Amino acid sequence: SVFDFDRLAAEQLLGAPAAEVASAAPTLRLRQTIRTIPDAFPGDLNTCGRITVHIAGNFVLVSNRGHDSITVFRVNQSLLKAGQLSIVGSFHTRGATPRHFQFDASGQWLISANQDSDRIAVFRFNLATGRLEWSGHEYSVPSPNFVCNVLTHSEDASDEVFDEPAAPALSGGSLPLGFSAGAG
Repeated sequence: SVFDFDRLAAEQLLGAPAAEVASAAPTLRLRQTIRTIPDAFPGDLNTCGRITVHIAGNFVLVSNRGHDSITVFRVNQSLLKAGQLSIVGSFHTRGATPRHFQFDASGQWLISANQDSDRIAVFRFNLATGRLEWSGHEYSVPSPNFVCNVLTHSEDASDEVFDEPAAPALSGGSLPLGFSAGAG
């Protein structure tokens, strides 16, 4: 769901007596409700896990436990529909129960932690379209429930120039370099 927040009304309620707050108009107004899974998939077999806004602010992503997907929504920037969402697509996470997902610092790579299949999967995120494309890389991690982007440091990192981020590199054949995963 998408809501409008009346910041001015909320600020006026700060420090107001309890009786005034209780009778005040709502500061949130429902603007849009949108499904995170296809209509044909039973809603009672799915729960949402993580919700995040891409660093550029143009996309909202939601993980679906049950449908085993990440759904990407485009944030409308036009004046009349600013903030409303439209669906880009639902993308299979290459495993079961996507408990968590995380972008790398560039916002062009996403790792999904699939808890019930003991796998993490790496996807490329298209900044123009919002589509996720599986990179072909997946890794065995016992019951992953969290992934974290960790910036690596190099003595001569200030001299490096990157035109396009490379796919996350392998570290010892287990996890992509720059990411860590937690098990539950």
